[in-house]
Amino acid sequence: MDWRSYIYPQTIERFSTVYNHDIRVVEDHGKLKILVNGSPQSGPYIEKLWKNALRSFGFPKKIVPKSILVLGIAGGTVIHLLHQWYPEAKITAVDIDQTMIDIGKKYFELGKIKNLILKKSDANTYVQKKSAYDIIIVDLSFGREIPVFVTTRKFLSALKKIRMGEGIVVINFLREKEYKEISGNLKKILVGLFPIVRDKQLFLNRFFMAS
Repeated sequence: MDWRSYIYPQTIERFSTVYNHDIRVVEDHGKLKILVNGSPQSGPYIEKLWKNALRSFGFPKKIVPKSILVLGIAGGTVIHLLHQWYPEAKITAVDIDQTMIDIGKKYFELGKIKNLILKKSDANTYVQKKSAYDIIIVDLSFGREIPVFVTTRKFLSALKKIRMGEGIVVINFLREKEYKEISGNLKKILVGLFPIVRDKQLFLNRFFMAS
């Protein structure tokens, strides 16, 4: 721990990849977080977002999952939270950027989580597989940019197909600027595909739950 982080955030390590131009592991007030293109991808703020969103949807009591799919790893904030709530569940986490996976293992103890499988893969391709999951988490972005395919009927239909029985899909989206209208269109598609759709707006984010 660097005492200087209590005065000003300290950059521990910096990366640049084909997928994420500027990745920084930062220590802020004694805690690590990831910034991608200046946008926080992990840390206390992100943890608060996920806890509030999931609890508003009835987690952790809503379901007792055996298998969980997480699309988008970053620092693994939601992975740690789900493992805390469901320690016996098998979690498969997918990210297209190997550097993000490596950072998660090196700085955020993802390599120590029981029953966690980390895979380098394109989420849009991965959901075409025939595996089935009780909970599917979609947390895909490159900084403040969300891949276009996340809002397509093809991708969302694929999520429905790999959902186990009455399983749950949770999508972390944005609602600021150009994403305000897009998030509305996303909800319309979800309503057309799933019997139950709820959403929760938190700060600059909009979370969707479909089951």
